[in-house]
Amino acid sequence: MENNDFVKELGYLGFTMRLKRISDAMMHEGRRLYSELDVDIEPNWYVIFKLLKSRGAMSVTEIAESIRMAHPSVIHITNKMTDAGYLISEKDPTDSRKRVLDLSARSVKMLPEYEKIWQAGEKGVEKVLKEHNALELISILEDKFFDKGFKERTLEQLKNKKS
Repeated sequence: MENNDFVKELGYLGFTMRLKRISDAMMHEGRRLYSELDVDIEPNWYVIFKLLKSRGAMSVTEIAESIRMAHPSVIHITNKMTDAGYLISEKDPTDSRKRVLDLSARSVKMLPEYEKIWQAGEKGVEKVLKEHNALELISILEDKFFDKGFKERTLEQLKNKKS
């Protein structure tokens, strides 16, 4: 990376931007990889595939809670997956207001191929992150920021300055 990196110069103020650009770069590379391999999925779909394979049919709310992702984001992803034929949507047998999502026959057929790609990707990422205990650090950060978020921490600092 260039020495002239303004976001790095921002220090802690640039923290979220740095995480976002890593995420964006990985998503972009994932799209390029899938395109090159002639795979018609999006990079952020893997978590839904893996979750439903592991736990079976789930509502959008259950999915959102399981992956700690905003409900509208999960709806956006699962709608795209449904449109592409990877998910089936049915009414919940116990509550007709809820819809339950599950893997389609197409998903079940394609998952072994996709899992090979994800395993290779995981090994590549692991080589970069493992030596720095990055997953442990991310877990600590998630716990800290889910316990007390950015807004609350910032307001505390503003109050402390007034005192």
